[in-house]
Amino acid sequence: MEKAENSGVRSLVFVAATLANLLLLGVLFWFVHLKEQPLFWRNDGGWPVWLRELVLIFFYPLTGIELSLLLVLTWTGCQCVGASHRLMVARIGGLVVSWGFFLLVMSILVTNNVINLLENRPMHWHGP
Repeated sequence: MEKAENSGVRSLVFVAATLANLLLLGVLFWFVHLKEQPLFWRNDGGWPVWLRELVLIFFYPLTGIELSLLLVLTWTGCQCVGASHRLMVARIGGLVVSWGFFLLVMSILVTNNVINLLENRPMHWHGP
């Protein structure tokens, strides 16, 4: 009985961590969307200065935290080999969605910089 309770607690912790991870991914998606908009960085975009500073300061640290959390969740998710089929499917599904969303954020970031380089502009360029 104790093993089943322990497995249930671990499953709840994994679900809570996955939901927190998805929330952080939502913030990162919003930040990368703002970060790659030229109007966001200029005063004519209508965005408050504090938001620009927030994105500038926290985007890369949050990306590192997100990647670390994803790696821990993936390692923890791989530990469920002996778990029930339903539990394994739920964990793998959560990981696939999380990794897919993270790769989407990274592709938006990389695509903008590749376009800048192809058009002979410096990386992270947001000029007119």
